[in-house]
Amino acid sequence: MVPCYNAESYIDAFLDNIAKLNRPFDEVLFYDDASTDNTYRLLKQKGCHVIKGEVNRGPGFARNQLAQSSQCEWFHFHDIDDGLNSDYLVKTAGMAEKNQFDVVLCNVNWYDAQTKALALSWEYSNTGINENPVTYTISHPIGGINGLYRKSKFIQTGGFNTDIRIWEDADLHVKLAAQKARFYIIEEVLSYSLRYPASASTDQSLSWLTRLNLLQNYFEIFTDEATRMETGKQAQVAAGSLIIYRQFSAAKKAFQLSELCKVKVPYNNSRIWGYIKWGTPSSLRISLRLLQLKLAFRKST
Repeated sequence: MVPCYNAESYIDAFLDNIAKLNRPFDEVLFYDDASTDNTYRLLKQKGCHVIKGEVNRGPGFARNQLAQSSQCEWFHFHDIDDGLNSDYLVKTAGMAEKNQFDVVLCNVNWYDAQTKALALSWEYSNTGINENPVTYTISHPIGGINGLYRKSKFIQTGGFNTDIRIWEDADLHVKLAAQKARFYIIEEVLSYSLRYPASASTDQSLSWLTRLNLLQNYFEIFTDEATRMETGKQAQVAAGSLIIYRQFSAAKKAFQLSELCKVKVPYNNSRIWGYIKWGTPSSLRISLRLLQLKLAFRKST
């Protein structure tokens, strides 16, 4: 199932990629998210099944519409500018059919669209995710192009959060974990993504603001100690990135969230900070940490 927006230049390569799969999809659905180019017309000309959106609502909304329209028990979401290994379905669908899983995932490589150089490799652990699915999915964000999902379990989560256009795929996996979804990870690269300079995820300031909002939601939803601890740690990661992008007020909120999660600022084992954390009020530690990171990042730029 493929959400599309102004994707006319990617259609041929995508159709060629899925035509080379050693096991084909039972159905391939596209959702045109109110494109202003010829995406809808070109897909229809090639005989594709396309749902046409009248207003641009973002990838989460598009995927939810595709999920509702699917006639299959299992489905896979993919972006039209990304690709799949030829054995993707042989391995993922084979695992799904033989076992009582709800989500089958694989590793993903990200390549620079211009240079084709490997930019990022997302590797996941089957053992890790099954030890504590909620904390694992919070600490190891999972994208939306490497999963095979049981439709009934996906619907149980309420689908993608349509209020956000970044981190919505990682958030879905946290929701699946909260609904006791049974995960299995094939620990090899079967999916790949291309990174473009104009994509939504390149707006790192907005990305980390969105991440902070999600972490605040997780604090409210999950009250167990393990999840609160992981949320606090991730809040401190978000704070550092927010400082890089000069979102100082948001960084302070991230540190305050970490303190609420009982993870003292900073999450740092240095001897100096160990002395400072002993009996020092959180407000002072947060101020000192903000100052320290501002100076450190200023020197590195």
